[in-house]
Amino acid sequence: MTQAVATFIYKSDSNYYIMDKIIRLNKRHIEQLVIIDFESEHKNSSKHVSKQEIKKGIQNRFDKGHEIFFGYKQNKELVGYVTLKPFFPGYKHCEVYWLAVKKKCQGQGLGTKLMKFIEEYAKKNGFRKVCLYTGQNMKLTRKFYEKLGYEFVNEFKGYYGYPSGNTTAVLYAKSL
Repeated sequence: MTQAVATFIYKSDSNYYIMDKIIRLNKRHIEQLVIIDFESEHKNSSKHVSKQEIKKGIQNRFDKGHEIFFGYKQNKELVGYVTLKPFFPGYKHCEVYWLAVKKKCQGQGLGTKLMKFIEEYAKKNGFRKVCLYTGQNMKLTRKFYEKLGYEFVNEFKGYYGYPSGNTTAVLYAKSL
């Protein structure tokens, strides 16, 4: 059984109590992460990415061991996740490497809860700043991070290395 690292209890419209959890993820969760990435409709490249390619990428990220994975469970279903790289250039800086929420759950505040959680986690672990990259053309994503207090730092043309489409990355940071 996976232990919760954060729990949210709230009353639904029909007066039922609902308990959502943020849990630490491991390789046993790869299949669920593939589904989240596939269903999030994340615009991570200009080409359609298959579930097999997503799985290979997630497996590779676990194998490298550079990220800490946390998942959001809603009604016992893993519906989103965020990863943190505990190193980034600068004194006590870390990086949010990935954030994804299933399309059907977007707009419910789950991405915000995951980001707030990761900021608290980073702060408790001695980090002073959280940094992240996103695509220059991802207007809604950029607005989301700005709403959470992330500030534009710089732009990097050709960062993603795709043959076409979204190739420019935008760096954001937030002091804790």
